[in-house]
Amino acid sequence: MTDVWETKEMKNAHTIAASAAVAVLLAMSSAVLADYNPFADEVIDISLNSPDSPTYLPAPGQFINNPDYNDANKALGSPVGGGTFAPDNSSIVSLGGFGGQLVLAFDHDVQDSPANPMGLDAIVFSNTLWVGSSSQLHWTEPATIEIMPELGGNSTPGNDTGEKWYVIPGSDLTDASNFRTENWQRTGGTQPPNAYPGYTGWPDSYDTAAHELSPTYQTINGINGVFVNPNFEDSDPNNDDEEGFWGYAEYTPTLKLGDRDGDNSNTGTGDCSGMAAELFYTTPDDPLAVGITPGSAGGDAFDIAWAVDPETWDSAGLDSFRYIRITCAVDEFIVPLGEISSEIDAAADVRPVGDLDGDGDVDINDYGVFLAAWSSQWGEVNFDPAADIVVDNEVNINDYGQFLWGWNQYYSAGEQGGGMGCPPPPIPEPTSLLLLLAGGTILAGKRMRKMCNSSEDCNRKKEIIDE
Repeated sequence: MTDVWETKEMKNAHTIAASAAVAVLLAMSSAVLADYNPFADEVIDISLNSPDSPTYLPAPGQFINNPDYNDANKALGSPVGGGTFAPDNSSIVSLGGFGGQLVLAFDHDVQDSPANPMGLDAIVFSNTLWVGSSSQLHWTEPATIEIMPELGGNSTPGNDTGEKWYVIPGSDLTDASNFRTENWQRTGGTQPPNAYPGYTGWPDSYDTAAHELSPTYQTINGINGVFVNPNFEDSDPNNDDEEGFWGYAEYTPTLKLGDRDGDNSNTGTGDCSGMAAELFYTTPDDPLAVGITPGSAGGDAFDIAWAVDPETWDSAGLDSFRYIRITCAVDEFIVPLGEISSEIDAAADVRPVGDLDGDGDVDINDYGVFLAAWSSQWGEVNFDPAADIVVDNEVNINDYGQFLWGWNQYYSAGEQGGGMGCPPPPIPEPTSLLLLLAGGTILAGKRMRKMCNSSEDCNRKKEIIDE
């Protein structure tokens, strides 16, 4: 006997019926999801000439006086990715040399969540790139990452007991001995010409500080300043696919929007150039594996649980953070490139597995998104890349398994939105899908869903849901 769900005609009929039911339910729904911004949305002014620009603390550097690269607000919102060998520099802020730093704030607490992919909680994006298209060779200007919780409810970092900076030690920092300061003077010193901050009211001398990193830069095929994955160079061939350097900003490239396979094109098979940034740039890359995880946008992800006290190096034991400080951690000048100078694009809260509408939680609305895309393949009108969790260009039982895992993790952890003990949704199939839609159990709010028929159609085939 032929299963009716296997026939193309019935599959299309169910898709059309389901889409019609969704449209009716969305039109009738009065539930409105709260606006949610997964990206850092505020620059905390740590400049030495406040209230004048630049609102951050750059060290001397060749780009810090260039208005294209010293606007700290460019690090807010979603990143602008260019790929692994041609980064887009339109949305970056330069930190200058050693100790230059930027402090950003989210409008919510970023949670240490077991429901997140690989347990990773946040991502920092930059303009780093691979050399010669090799994921083992990096042009990297690493920056350390520090985080601080908001404990007093006043949205002012450091104003309450327990609000201090905790370090993400990564692969190379093992204790506090690498922390040091650097003094910079307007006249003299070793900085290149015109590198000293030229901002109104900036002092003639100042200090910066950082937990110093000391990556080994090499010249490879005539290219200076190349950093090679340490595991690729050691004597063990079995670890070549593992990163030996991780936990720092500006190491992993930022992909073009919708480039789900990391091939530097967002218009090929499986790609979706019209995918919402809130969905694409909140999926982390595995920082311990060479290359970029399929479906990820790249960037440098970390786990809040990695954070340590900067003095004792004991675990910070944080449940969340609100503020993130990114600091250029290398003190080196490479001819003819200039000083090592971190450039930062954005910071993002990682989207939990099963959050298919990009609102930061996993709920019945996400199940509705999954149902609408169920049994679809890339190239079909109802394919949704967010529902293709395993990134194989179709929405099937494997994706349902991942969705179910995310659902259970989210509610067993008591994440925002409550729902402790909330039963998992059923496996989608034609009858239950249509009954669920007809029964009106999907609630919708202000959200934009983008469906893929082809990479071009991602830009024009949209279902816009208004309040």
